[in-house]
Amino acid sequence: MRLIIYFLLFLFVLMPLSAELPESRLADLVPMASRAVLMDATSGRILYAKNPDEPIPPASLTKLMTIHLIFQDLEHKKYTLDQLVPVTSATDARAMPEGSSLMFLQAGQLVTVRELLTGLVVDSGNDAGLTLAVFSSGSQQAFVARMNAEAARLGMVHTIFYDSYGYDSRNKTTARELAQFCRYMILKHPYLLQLSAQKELAYPLAANWPPSYHGPVRTIWQKNRNELLWAYPGADGLKTGYITESGYNLAGTAIRGHQRLIAIVLGVQAPNSSVGSYLRTQAAKSLFDYGFQRYPLSELPVPLLPAVKAWYVVGDKVLVQPRTPVIYPLSDEERSEISVKVDLPDSVIGPFGSDRPVGKLVWSLQGKPVTSVDLVAASPVQPASWWQDFLDAITLFFRGIFGLPAPLNLSGPSSSS
Repeated sequence: MRLIIYFLLFLFVLMPLSAELPESRLADLVPMASRAVLMDATSGRILYAKNPDEPIPPASLTKLMTIHLIFQDLEHKKYTLDQLVPVTSATDARAMPEGSSLMFLQAGQLVTVRELLTGLVVDSGNDAGLTLAVFSSGSQQAFVARMNAEAARLGMVHTIFYDSYGYDSRNKTTARELAQFCRYMILKHPYLLQLSAQKELAYPLAANWPPSYHGPVRTIWQKNRNELLWAYPGADGLKTGYITESGYNLAGTAIRGHQRLIAIVLGVQAPNSSVGSYLRTQAAKSLFDYGFQRYPLSELPVPLLPAVKAWYVVGDKVLVQPRTPVIYPLSDEERSEISVKVDLPDSVIGPFGSDRPVGKLVWSLQGKPVTSVDLVAASPVQPASWWQDFLDAITLFFRGIFGLPAPLNLSGPSSSS
C-alpha cells in the first residue's frame, strides 16, 4: 500500500480552465488562419488550438523533416557539414517545378552540406532539398521513404510525404503534429535555430565554382522568407511555406526570457505573396503575444515532503526531493487552482543510487494530470552496518509472516550507472 498525500492549493477561481484550452472559445484569435496551434516549448503544453487535427499540405514546412534527417546523418557521422555535395543537372534549379523557391544551384558547383542546409532554411530552396535528398539516400524516392518511416516512429499518424521539399500537394500533416515535431527538432537539434535565425543568404560565391570555371560569378542575395525575424522581438525561426492548395503556412518560434513558444499557422488565404506573408506573420505575432502575456512560466509548488522509511541503510529514513525544479506555463487563474499529489511507498530497501526514483510528484488542473517529476534521495544513501542489516532482515522476516506490506526494493546502483 502506498502513502499518497494530497496537497490541494485551490483558491477562488474566476473561470474554469483546463490543461488545453477549448479551441472554440479562442477560435477568433487568428481569423486569417484555418488551422493553428500555440505550444510552450519547455513543457509541450498547447496554449491555443484551432482545428489542430485537420490535415493540410505543409508546403515548404515539409523541409523541416528533410533537415531533421540530414541532422541525423550528421549525428551518425555519415558525412560532415563541410562535405562537398555534387550538384547535377537532375537536382539543380533548372530541374525544379515551375514556381519553385530556389537556392539557384547550378550543375557543377561546389556546395557544402552546411550551405545546402542554409539554402533550405533561409531561401527555402527546393533545389537544395532535392540535392540533399539524393546525396543522403541515393534518390528522392528512398529519402521520402525515410521521411515517412521517421514520421511514423515519432507518432505523426496524420503526416505523409511524397517529396523532400513540399511542392507536392499530396503531402499532409496537421498543426498539432507540426508543433510537436518543431518542439522535438528544437530540443534535439539546437543548430536548427542558428540556421533559421539567419536573415539572408548570398549564393553562389566564387568559392562555389570549380577552378576550371572562368565565367562571371553572379551572386544572388535572398532574404529569409520568415518575416517574424524582423517583426517580432526574440523570433529566431523556423520555416515558411506556400503552395496554392495549402495557402500561406508558418512554423514560428520566439523566446522571451527563459520561455520559448512555438506557433503553427496554416491555411492563410491571400491574393498575393506580400499579403499572405504579412497575414501569417501577424497571426504568429498574435499567438506569441497571447502566450507570453497570459501563460508565463511558473515554478510549480512543492509541498513538505515526508521522509521514507528505509531498510539496510544508515539511519532509518530517507529524505526525498524533486529531481529538478518543475516550471510550467500557467495563467493567473490556474496558479490558484493547481494541485499536487505526492506518491511515495511506505518503505524502501536500500542502499541505492542518489538518482534512483523513490516516488513521484504529479501536478493536476481540474483533476487532470499535466506534468510530473521523480522524487529522489536528497543526499547519498549509505549502506548500514552488518548488525543493522541483521536486525532489519529479522524485522522484515516477521513483517512478511504477519502479512504486512513488502517494502519497495531499490537496492543497487543508480539507474544511470
